[in-house]
Amino acid sequence: MEKIKLINYLDDYLKIKDFDLQMDDSRNWLQVDSPKTEIKKIGYAVDASTYIFDMAIEEKVDMLLVHHWIFWALNYVMTERHYERMSKLIKNDIALYACHLPLDAHPEVWNNIGIAKAFINIFWLKNYTIESFDKYHGVYIWYWLKFEEEMHISTMQSIFAPQMGFEKKLYNFGKKEFIKSVAIVSWWGWWQAKEALNERYDLLITGEGSHGQLLMAKEMKQSILLGWHRETEKIGVKLLAHHLNKEFGIETIFLDQKY
Repeated sequence: MEKIKLINYLDDYLKIKDFDLQMDDSRNWLQVDSPKTEIKKIGYAVDASTYIFDMAIEEKVDMLLVHHWIFWALNYVMTERHYERMSKLIKNDIALYACHLPLDAHPEVWNNIGIAKAFINIFWLKNYTIESFDKYHGVYIWYWLKFEEEMHISTMQSIFAPQMGFEKKLYNFGKKEFIKSVAIVSWWGWWQAKEALNERYDLLITGEGSHGQLLMAKEMKQSILLGWHRETEKIGVKLLAHHLNKEFGIETIFLDQKY
């Protein structure tokens, strides 16, 4: 596919222009260009890291699609590790496209809606309601999920977490044996813990938490499933890559390496 057409499609599909630097300082868009005019193979990953770039070189991809970007609001000087990262892309003619909050807020290919839909499919839910809640920089990105079928809370650790590739960290601070609702907040959603408790959601599914935050959750008796940051945010780039493959037949490959 022509590179310019692909970039224009991504810009439009992800509504990049709706997210300025005041809303999201991650410079969403094409962050590193290449002389290639055709994109035949896309590598996708959560992070724009040196070792991910090594994998991209080995896989001979034409473009990398990432959630966590290489440039923030201020441009870095091209020295040390930043030079090493950039030189790997430039010397090997690999373009880099980053989408942070535009991907977070997308109704079809974002992590939280993906986690919610996976939850529904894994447990064969028939009677449920799903809705967005709370705004981050003015956009809804998190979801509530309520369901009529009771399930044992242990299945979050024994069934759901393994199938999602999450770390198996379940804290049943609410002491409930069965649950009928979850709040889904990828990344780091601790300011929603109290809201989830107030709204009587049985379990908060989120990415990561500090020692102090877990103490707070225990004091509030809010049960938590920690999936870790990267694990809860790999769903969005996978869904986006699948969408591009379906729409345009572009070959895609997940560059899956945590550390």
